[in-house]
Parts: sequence; C-alpha cells; structure tokens
Amino acid sequence: YKRQVQRADLIIGARRMADSIREPGQPVVYEYRSDVIGAYIKSHPEYENIVIALSGDVGFYSGAKKLLDVLNGRKPEGVLADGFEGQEDSEKENGCVSIEIICGISSVVYFMSQIGLSWDAAKITSAHGKNCNLVSMIKQNQKVFSILGTEDGVARLASRLVAYGMGDVTLYVGENLSYENEKIFHASAAELTEYRGDALSVVTACNEKALPLPAVHGICDEEFLRGKAPMTKEEVRTVSLSKLRLQEDSVCYDVGAGTGSVSVEMALRAWKGQVYAIEKKEDALALLKENRRKFATDNLEIVSGTAPEAMVELPVPTHAFIGGSSGNMNEIIRLLLDKNPKVRIVINCITLETVTEAMNAIRDFSLTDVDIVQLSAARSKSIGRYHMMMGENPIYIISCSGRGEEI
Repeated sequence: YKRQVQRADLIIGARRMADSIREPGQPVVYEYRSDVIGAYIKSHPEYENIVIALSGDVGFYSGAKKLLDVLNGRKPEGVLADGFEGQEDSEKENGCVSIEIICGISSVVYFMSQIGLSWDAAKITSAHGKNCNLVSMIKQNQKVFSILGTEDGVARLASRLVAYGMGDVTLYVGENLSYENEKIFHASAAELTEYRGDALSVVTACNEKALPLPAVHGICDEEFLRGKAPMTKEEVRTVSLSKLRLQEDSVCYDVGAGTGSVSVEMALRAWKGQVYAIEKKEDALALLKENRRKFATDNLEIVSGTAPEAMVELPVPTHAFIGGSSGNMNEIIRLLLDKNPKVRIVINCITLETVTEAMNAIRDFSLTDVDIVQLSAARSKSIGRYHMMMGENPIYIISCSGRGEEI
C-alpha cells in the first residue's frame, strides 16, 4: 500500500485517515462522503492516480460499499484504499476504468485478538448509524461483538441490559483501536451505565447465562407470565406465526396483544425489525411489560389504547396480527391498508361473529391470498393414574394480504 500511496496524485479521506498515509507535500482532500468524493473526482480529471483512504475491512460495515456503487456507477478514474492501504492506479482496458480494493484489518479481528477471545462463535453486528437489537442478541448469545459509534453508546447499551435484568453481563470496550490513545477495558454492564467514551468504539458482550432462541416458533405457554389476561396458546400461536410469514426486519402490529405471547415471538423472529403491541386493558398492559422484560425483546413497543385509533401514528407495518378487534375489524383493516396496501394480515377468531366480521372485511377490501384454518387442539390432564384429553377452544386462523392497490 505504501508504494501505491507514493505513486498517488491525490489522497482523499477523513482527516485522520488521510493524514496517516499521505507523503509530505502530497495533495489531499479531506472528505468521507461517497457522493461528494465521486463528484470531486469527476470534476477533476487531471488526477489519474487517486487513493481513497477508509478504515478497516472493506467487507465489514465499511463506507467502501456505498463508495464503490458511486464510483462504478459513473466509471470514474480513481483508486480505492481501505484500512490505510492504497490501490493500483486506474488502468483503462477497453475503455473501462479499473478499481482495485486492498483490504485492511477489521475491528473485530483486531479487538478480539487484543482481549484474547476467539470470535468464531460470536454474533457480529453493528449499531453504528442503524437500528440493532443488541439486547436480544446478548440475551441469546454468549458472545456478541458490535461497532457502536457514539460517545454514550456503551452507557446506553449497559442501561438497557440492566433494565432487562442482565446487569452482570461483562462488556469489553475498545476505543481508538490501533492508535496511540487506544483504550481497552472490561466491566459489568451495571458498572457502565454512566460511562462516556470515544465515539470510535466497539464492544464485546459476554453473557454466560445466554439462552439460545429455539429454532422453531412455539415458546411453551408456561414460559409466559399470564395472569387473567387472554393468551394465544402455543399451538395456535405457532400456526398463526407461520401464516404471518415474517422476515427478520419486519415491522409488525399485534392488535389486542393480551399477555403479549404473539408480540414476544414476533419480536424475537423479526429481530432487525420492530413490533408494536396495541392493548387497551390495564392488567394486560402490565403483563406485556413483564413479558417484554423477561424475554428481553427491546424491539417491542407497547402502545396503550384501542385500535384503530392507537395505530394512527405508528410507522408503516409490513405485517399485522389481529387477536382482538373490539368490534372494529373493518376500521382496523382499512387503516392497515391505508398505511400499506400490501400488508400481510393474520386474524384469530374464537367466535362466529368475529369470523363473519373478518370475512366481510376480506370481501369489502378485496383482499387476496386468503387462507382459512380451523384449529382444534386437546391437551392431556392427569386424573389419578389416567390421562384425559381436554379440548381447547377451537380457533379460526384467517390469513390474507392486501392487493397492493389503494382502497
């Protein structure tokens, strides 16, 4: 990389990057925004050999991804460097510009080596400038590595862990990795709730009490705190979630959430997304909060109120589960379709009147991909030395989707 830097007509990068590699007297442009860099190179054809310096590994949450899209989109003359490493100068072959990438050392490789931990079994992610449900990951994995990116990032993570009963989780913190002012230390989450450090930071959370997420839907009913609020039972919940067809980044509504059994399972599966549990009853709201804490579903937001009014200000949903409509089925579905004409909906009906409401709504709004399952389950109950099967209430599970057209 040093040879390529020495040959460069121009160095581009954030100040700390560019100053780390430039030769004395070498022209430099201090810039890190991809679109600005692309525009600058395009407007300065006099530079033939350009090195753009970024940090770390180009394949690990790097700005190189967007920069390459910009450069390749307009066939610039230039070279790209990552991890303080330079590139070959641009070579025109058949009229095309060649861009070579030389990769640096990623923060996860460097940091895990410094703290003496293997990272082959670690969950690796980034919370820098993006939503990331770190709390749930730490709940389910013994080792989690993450890039942070803000001065209070460690404190906010530690505070969330304490709030979910994980104050004993060990946090290894690294700041300004590989620089003279590098700082690496570890402490329990409970000790770091007020910590402020450098924005250029990473963390590895070690949770010896981690509980891996089951590979399938269907958490045991006994795992949930229940009280007197209604709860969607395990068998029905499993089929309903299957019909919902969640993605890991789905935005979900649970309308009439009750104890939150469906909300919790949606939040665990859509771990990159967000779940909104809408509930009007005070006793159920209290149970929702307890179950959210127990399962550390930090991406589950509890909304107090009656649907559809309580849904009006919520973000656009990709999926919705309706476990209770309070007689407002048409209004709820209308609002869902107003927000997202392609929304995926699953409705659980225990009464024939609710089935009628759901079918009328499917007809009125011309919903598609309609599927109806009538599910009856029975569970054994010990009576002396015998086991008797006791039937649960039969449930209608109705699934459907919007046509993608405005209603």
